[in-house]
Amino acid sequence: MGSFTRSTSGAGIAVLTGGMVVAAVPAPATAAARVVRVPCSATALSAAMTAANASASAALSLAPRCVYDITKPATAATALPVITRDVTLLGGPGTTIRRAPAAAARFRVLEVAAGASLRMAGVSVLNGATSGLGGGVQNAGRLVLSQVTLAGNTAANGGAIANLAGGRATVSRSVLKANTTTSVGGGGILNAGTATIFASALLSNTAPINGGGVNTQPSGTTWLIRTAVEHNTSGSLGGGLSNLGRTTLNQAVVRFNQGSAGGGLASANTNVLISRSLVRDNTPGNCSPVNTIAGCTG
Repeated sequence: MGSFTRSTSGAGIAVLTGGMVVAAVPAPATAAARVVRVPCSATALSAAMTAANASASAALSLAPRCVYDITKPATAATALPVITRDVTLLGGPGTTIRRAPAAAARFRVLEVAAGASLRMAGVSVLNGATSGLGGGVQNAGRLVLSQVTLAGNTAANGGAIANLAGGRATVSRSVLKANTTTSVGGGGILNAGTATIFASALLSNTAPINGGGVNTQPSGTTWLIRTAVEHNTSGSLGGGLSNLGRTTLNQAVVRFNQGSAGGGLASANTNVLISRSLVRDNTPGNCSPVNTIAGCTG
């Protein structure tokens, strides 16, 4: 799926190289989706998603107070069938899709192909684990998340979400917490496409090198609006955020993050805009390189 190397720029932020580029994604279909109720069964959910891929647009209403525990993946790398059409997953109180604790294999939870879309609301996505990209969700198409929790997911890069080049992701009123990467970065989100994070929280995510919270790749554009990035950790630069593309903060809070430098935000370029936001109380400093990012000191 591509490899990661360290940047040779002064900031030393890791760069994604290799086969990540995909075609531009068309707008999702606007036809009314067929609504299907899915009982509390992982087998039923997998079958419903297979059927959804056979229709132009489908909405799956998942059971409340249900854990869809998946022990065996639908594909070698993904718990559920790869989404190839326009699919909506609607949850309720306590609706969870999880790689089962007893699962022997490592696999991510959800994958969206180029040209496809996933809208998901009111669902928790837990415990995905992959040696590839995106432990919770890998997106090459259109991803829209609302009131979603992604927690405890692990990947080489993009612990909760890997938004690939050409992918478009919108995350609102959601929580990405305690996700981890094992290779380079993006404990919460690896973004090589376009990502908008609104009224959400990235908390206690971890990366071994760059971007404990978010790692924005050279092809990536990230907006963080009214969003908290707190208590994230990286083994190198950008405990909260690392930027090699374009990053905009608007009414965001970046604090209590930790890295070797730029505990809050590290950028290899000047394509960072900070507006009406707080970047403070990060360790060992707030931004790297120091005093080169307008609106960020220390």
